[in-house]
Amino acid sequence: MDILSCLVGVMLFLVMYTVLELGGTTYEAKVPIARALPLGSERVVVLCHHGTIRILDARAPLDVLLSGFDIVEYDEAQRFAAQSNERAPTDQHFRYSLTYADRVTAFGDPLGTLDLLIEERTGVVGDSIHQLDEASRYVTRLSALNPEDVWLSFAVDGPSIEVFRKARELAIVRGFATGFDPVDVDFPLTHTLSQGGADVLLNSTSILSKPER
Repeated sequence: MDILSCLVGVMLFLVMYTVLELGGTTYEAKVPIARALPLGSERVVVLCHHGTIRILDARAPLDVLLSGFDIVEYDEAQRFAAQSNERAPTDQHFRYSLTYADRVTAFGDPLGTLDLLIEERTGVVGDSIHQLDEASRYVTRLSALNPEDVWLSFAVDGPSIEVFRKARELAIVRGFATGFDPVDVDFPLTHTLSQGGADVLLNSTSILSKPER
C-alpha cells in the first residue's frame, strides 16, 4: 500500500468519525417567539414600505386634534375641524389633521363624519435594514412604547420583507406582541373616525393584523 492510499484512508476515517460525532451532538438555537396579546393593549401600526420602516402611531396626535370635541354640536363639527388643524401635530414621519365630510347612510339619512388625514413629511424617510441598530429612529420609538400598553401591527409590502423580519425581531426581543399583513398604503391616507378612534387604522378586512403570528 502506497503513501497516497494511506492518506486517503485516514481522511475517510476522519470524515466518518466527524459525522458520527456530530450526529450525537445536541445544539441549542434561540428563536424569538412573539408573546400573546396583552389584555387591553392598543394597536400601533408599523409601516414596512419601499424597503424602509416607520412607526405610525396616531394616538397622541388624535388626542391633540380631538381635544374638546365631546362638547361640540353637530352643526359645529366642520368649524371645529378647521380650528383643530391650526395645531395640526407631527411626529418623526407624518403630519396629522382633520377633515369634515357630509355623507349619506345606506338608508338615505345625512351623516357628518370626521376623517383623520395623515400626510408624509417632505424629505423624511424611514430606516433601511442597514440602519436598524440600537441608535435607529425605529428602536428609539420602540423604547418610548410600553409592551404592556400596545401591540405592533406590521403593514408589509413586497420590497420590505427583509427589513420587516429584522424590525419584528427587534420588537419581539423587547417584549412586544406583533402581527403582520401584506398591505400597500398610499399617502395622503384618510381614515374615517369611529367611536373607537383610529384603532382600526389600515385594518381593511376582519382577518388583518392578527397577533401571535
